Amino acid sequence: MLDIRIPIAALFTVVGVLLVAYGLIVPAAIDVPFNGTTYTFNLNRDWGAIILLFGLFMAGLVKLDKPKSSESSNSQP
Repeated sequence: MLDIRIPIAALFTVVGVLLVAYGLIVPAAIDVPFNGTTYTFNLNRDWGAIILLFGLFMAGLVKLDKPKSSESSNSQP
């Protein structure tokens, strides 16, 4: 049976890598004025990094999950 975390991790990791790469290649930045100071954000790069971290977190959960042993199915008489 397929663990749902595997395709979720793959999806978010691929989308995160694509967004980070696009954000680095095409640096479209948004300027946000706040209290007389202007902050500049690259939303593609920043959110791509967040999505990539979530995908890697899900992949880590898959890796940490211990596989169930087959001893329970072999113990039947």
